[in-house]
Amino acid sequence: MNLTPGEMLFFGGIAGMILTAIISLIVITILVGSRKRLHKKLNEEYGGNLK
Repeated sequence: MNLTPGEMLFFGGIAGMILTAIISLIVITILVGSRKRLHKKLNEEYGGNLK
């Protein structure tokens, strides 16, 4: 299956967008977990209602 340069750019762009979306979802889940742990730790150490 020979792809023209235009097709290679098109399908490569689609693959790149999918890869970027997957990586961003992973990063978001890690940051949300870190945020929850940080809020829990700050509430334990300093008390209060931090938002």
